Amino acid sequence: MIDAKFNEMVRKHLNVGHEILYLTREEVKNLNVPTEVLFEQVKKALAMYSTGETLMPAKTNVFPDSSAVYISMPGLIPGMSAAGVKWVGAFNNNMKDYNLPSLCAMIMVNDYLTGWPICVMDGIHIMETRTPAIAMVAAQNLARKDSEVFGMIGLGREGSNHLPIAHLGIPNLKKILVWDVNEAAMDRAIANFQDKVPVPMEKAPSLEYIVRNSDVLASCTFFTNNPPKPPIQDEWVPKGQTIIVTDLHTQFDPAIINRADMYIVDSRAQQEHLVEDGYFYGPIPEPTCELGEILAGKMPARTSDDQIIVVNPSGMVVDDLAVTPVVIEMALERGVGTKLPL
Repeated sequence: MIDAKFNEMVRKHLNVGHEILYLTREEVKNLNVPTEVLFEQVKKALAMYSTGETLMPAKTNVFPDSSAVYISMPGLIPGMSAAGVKWVGAFNNNMKDYNLPSLCAMIMVNDYLTGWPICVMDGIHIMETRTPAIAMVAAQNLARKDSEVFGMIGLGREGSNHLPIAHLGIPNLKKILVWDVNEAAMDRAIANFQDKVPVPMEKAPSLEYIVRNSDVLASCTFFTNNPPKPPIQDEWVPKGQTIIVTDLHTQFDPAIINRADMYIVDSRAQQEHLVEDGYFYGPIPEPTCELGEILAGKMPARTSDDQIIVVNPSGMVVDDLAVTPVVIEMALERGVGTKLPL
């Protein structure tokens, strides 16, 4: 089954095979895809992936050196008529050497019926918003019902975007703790987001404090192959904690991952490739299941308040592609973007 309505909408506004729509980062951002739509799209993508309703080979990683990687991420969601590829550059030394962000990404979306490109858009804003959305979808389904404190480790753009939606993943949220190696980043996050968050935000006095005192803990720092020894120690993690890592758990001692009652990934196949490429410090267990299997009702979620659950959504292109039809439709209907001849 394909999304005939989307295909018709595209042809109403675009001469497929002869022109494409180009969307800048600001244009994508200013469309303001509603948060509830974002949540719904990523939930669908995760579940559809785990039930075999998408086509997505594992990421291809190309390393020019130990501090940088190019990542190719193709995928297809027939039920959404979403087909495309995300091309990512992650260069850890960019800011120091060139005063540029370390991460860049573009998404090329193809027409599902003909294969011709219909849109080239910035991929950073989608990634910076769908990643926190996935984390909060995980919290909705796996955190203890009495969870009240959310801890956020890593306060770059992607990490900070967890803050204004934390209450959607944690209904009884009472407080948010933040931690970053850069104290100015903590001050900036609180200044930028406190008025957008319905609960108090506090700087954690230490990394150990935020780990010991959070019911739901998320980390969004950095990832690299051959990572250094993680700073978060096993004995800091309390019973019942839900840990959601969008940085391949580079901050967590492998003992934490290995003693977790559930270790959940978004893609088993992708996890195997990440292990082969040396992204994890020390041995890690086989995944309990995929997050999409829980969302699709194929696997159980939390069964006890004492369970320690670690969720490692490494990021799949189907998450991005699920958002692109919404972005393209909003842009074409509003006349946003630039049409370029092929």
